[in-house]
Amino acid sequence: MTNNPGGISQSMSGGEMHGGMQAVQGNHNQQTMKNNVAPSAEKQLTQEDVVRMLAQIEQMVDEFPSLPEADKEKSLRYLGAASEEAQADEPDKQLAAGNLKRMTETLKATNETVESTKTLWENVKPILQELPGWFGVAQTFFGL
Repeated sequence: MTNNPGGISQSMSGGEMHGGMQAVQGNHNQQTMKNNVAPSAEKQLTQEDVVRMLAQIEQMVDEFPSLPEADKEKSLRYLGAASEEAQADEPDKQLAAGNLKRMTETLKATNETVESTKTLWENVKPILQELPGWFGVAQTFFGL
């Protein structure tokens, strides 16, 4: 006779999980499932929240004195397009997120080359970190 002590072990963490281990022959079988779900306590942003946050970023960018004018105009153009789309009755969230990503890339590039813009980036970044869920994009989408 062969020795088969049935070493099946399962662990699950995260939100709602489906599936599981099928009957398997062999020793010391193991399955681990993880589901990275945002905590339920995390506030879901409304369209109004997002529009307000984008307006807040726009004000910061527009009023930042040492941001080079070309970068300011480019950032505001992308941000304006994202904001306009976010305000639509049925917003195209991918289009808005894409424009917001371009604005982010512009500010990040400026931040890397113009030392005096670090304060602007430090103020804009926390707002951007709250937005991916509403836009339906990955937390890393904006490159933060």
